[in-house]
Amino acid sequence: MTIKNKVVLITGAGSGIGLGIAIRFAKSCAKLSLIDINSDKLDNVALKCEYESKERVLKIVTDISVRDNIKNVVNTTLREYGRIDVVVNCAGTSGNGFITSEELLNDLDIVLNINLKSVIALTHYAANALIESKGCVINIASMLAYFVGKGAIPYIVAKAGVLHFTKCAALELAEKGVRVNSISPGPVKTNILLNIIQNQEKSDEFWDNLGKQTPLGRLVKAEEIAELALFLASNKAMSITGSDFLIDAGSTLSKL
Repeated sequence: MTIKNKVVLITGAGSGIGLGIAIRFAKSCAKLSLIDINSDKLDNVALKCEYESKERVLKIVTDISVRDNIKNVVNTTLREYGRIDVVVNCAGTSGNGFITSEELLNDLDIVLNINLKSVIALTHYAANALIESKGCVINIASMLAYFVGKGAIPYIVAKAGVLHFTKCAALELAEKGVRVNSISPGPVKTNILLNIIQNQEKSDEFWDNLGKQTPLGRLVKAEEIAELALFLASNKAMSITGSDFLIDAGSTLSKL
C-alpha cells in the first residue's frame, strides 16, 4: 500500500490528526506540502517528516480562512512539485455557541471559514490538478456530524456540511477519475476536543475516563486515523468514493 512519490497536500499539518497523517505519509515516501498557521509547529512536523522520508518538505505558513491564501497554497505546491495527487483537508477549529449566544454569528463565521469553506475552496482550486493526476481528496469530518447537540452549533453544522460536500464533490468528480472521501473521527486527544469539552480538568485521569465511555473502552489515536487516510489515498481504495469512514471506538452506536 504505497504512495511513494505522490504529492500530498495536507492542511492543519502542525498538530493533532494532521501531524499524524503527515508523518505516516512521510514514512511511505510521499512528497509533502504541509500547511499550517503556526510556523513553530509546522517546522517541528516538517523536521519529523524529513527524517522519515529523507526528502525536503514544502512548508506553507498561512491562514486558510482567507480565500486567496488557499489559492496560493495550490499554486505554490504546483510550482514546487508540478502536480498534486492527494489533498487532505484536515485544518479545523472548535466553535461553541448556543442559538442565544451573543457571539454565535461571529464564531459561526470563523468556524465555517476554516472547517467548511476552506475544504470547498481547496478542492475547487486543486480540482484541475487532481483531474490531471487522477488523484483523490480526503476530508476530515467528525462523528459529531452525526449528532445534534447543544452549545456547539458552529462546529457540528460545519462538519455536517463537510460530509454532504464530500458526497457532492465525489459525484461531480467521479467521471473525471477523482475520488473524494471523508473520515469522521471520534474522541481523539487533540486541541479541538480540549476546546469543545469545557469546564473539565484535562488530566490523564480525565482522558482515561473519556476513553472508557466508548463501547471499545478507548480513545482513538491520531496514528489510526492516519492509517485509514493512507488506505484511502492508495490504489487499494480505487473503487471507493463518496464514502464517510467512522473511526470512533463505537461512540456513535446506540445503546438500549
